[in-house]
This record gives sequence, C-alpha cells and structure tokens, in this order.
Amino acid sequence: MSFRGYVSSQKGQTYPNRWKQGPDNEKRIINRWFLMARAQAKYRDEPWSMTFEDYYYFWHNNTDKRGKGAKNLTLRRIDTTQSWSRHNCELVPRAEGERYGSVA
Repeated sequence: MSFRGYVSSQKGQTYPNRWKQGPDNEKRIINRWFLMARAQAKYRDEPWSMTFEDYYYFWHNNTDKRGKGAKNLTLRRIDTTQSWSRHNCELVPRAEGERYGSVA
C-alpha cells in the first residue's frame, strides 16, 4: 500500500528514519489514520482513550480492507455511551457499521 505525502522538498526522496513510528510504511499510514480518527472524535466531542498501539492492533493486518465501499471495514464503538477504546471497538463492514452509530 502506498501513501503520498511526507516526502522531502527533494522530489521523490523520503526519510523513513525520521518517521514517528519508525521506517515501517504500514505503521506510518496507520498512524495518519489514527491521528485523523482522534481529531474527528475530538471534533464530535466523543471521549477517546485509545493509544496508537490499540489502533494499530485493529488495522495492522487489515490495511487493504479499509475503504468507502459497503464491504470495506470500518472501526465502530460497541457502546456509543463509552469512549473509543480497544475494549469498546470492533471492525465491521461499513454497511453494517453505519447503521448502528458512531463510525471512525
């Protein structure tokens, strides 16, 4: 999986040793998703207690299954009254997740 961005001003050069999560490109991509999901939860005024490691636990083998199609996976809270946490979230197909409440 490729992801545009985080390149130097020198065209086409990347510096994986400077990435926050190390030189693993998959972790870099998931870290961006994590930051965007956390910002969206803050915008919606939803409690967030998930760390990057918790978020990575859900997505590390499923990066290719994420998307906007009905069969693609999304992360949702099991109980929408509780915070976003490892024990209160699950990966579900997008068509199912959007019917029942909060989706990141």
